[in-house]
Amino acid sequence: MQALITGVAGQDGTLLSQQLLADGFDVVGLVKPGHDTATFLRYAPKTRILECDLADPVALEQLILDLAPDQIYNLGGISSLAEAAAHPEVTQRVNVGAVESILAAMKQLARRHSDVRFVQAASGTVFEGIEVSPQDERTPRCPITPYGIGKAATLELIDQARADGLFATAAILYNHESPLRGEGFVTRRITRAVARIAAGQQEFLELGNLDVSRDWGWAPDYVRAMRLMLGSEVPHDYVLGTGESRELTEFIALAFKAAGIDHWQPLVRSSDDRRRHTDPALLRGDSSRAYAELGWRHTKSFEDIARSMVKYDQLLLDDPTALWHEA
Repeated sequence: MQALITGVAGQDGTLLSQQLLADGFDVVGLVKPGHDTATFLRYAPKTRILECDLADPVALEQLILDLAPDQIYNLGGISSLAEAAAHPEVTQRVNVGAVESILAAMKQLARRHSDVRFVQAASGTVFEGIEVSPQDERTPRCPITPYGIGKAATLELIDQARADGLFATAAILYNHESPLRGEGFVTRRITRAVARIAAGQQEFLELGNLDVSRDWGWAPDYVRAMRLMLGSEVPHDYVLGTGESRELTEFIALAFKAAGIDHWQPLVRSSDDRRRHTDPALLRGDSSRAYAELGWRHTKSFEDIARSMVKYDQLLLDDPTALWHEA
């Protein structure tokens, strides 16, 4: 069995590659041309890496036709809300256009009697303008930002693809973290800073909005859910979240506590330069359908997530080459 993963060098791609390789899959990972994959390959050395710009629809479609994989996980694209807002046209071309190319290739492969299963990484931001909380698969989509609008457009493409007979699904992912989270994301920015503050290498943690709440889960669980989705008999979209909303200040407090610091307030500063002008309303994912149909479960608490991330960042201060392994 061959699995193709776009955005393979990110958090989810790394975790997914490890899981698939452990189960005997031939894993092909796509990265943007010029992307450094040295760290990723230390985690999943048997992955075959190919360069492909997701903004190039012809190249992406041809690559899929040449590979004819059994499974496709589209995890790549622009993931930063700020970057998406600054470059909406590029976001549309990358985040939506890539899905169009993947589905076009799947239609051609279907005519060759090649059975391909596809999961698209969507986002809870498709509900960012809704007043209903929590949200599930039946909640009306109400995106506001270019990022959310793009993700909502991919859900429409998936809906149509299923109507055309393709095995196409979307994982509507809420925030999910691990020690492999990219350093541009707020949770990892916090845990890296906390580790450095505890070691006396940094004085303050500087953030933007502190009065925000998110539905935060454990990333390995979400990757397992996507695999369960492709193992189902019938393709469906699934909301993947914890159903709990936690304040950012709670994560900050837990991160400092993991480093042995109880009085954290004087060590944190809120900067206007880092504030988002648009922040989603209360987003909480109701994963009842995934629990019932996939048998999916969460394995790590909010407190344990913060602790795991801090401990790894502390380890990296002593050994920058240290790899993280899920306990």
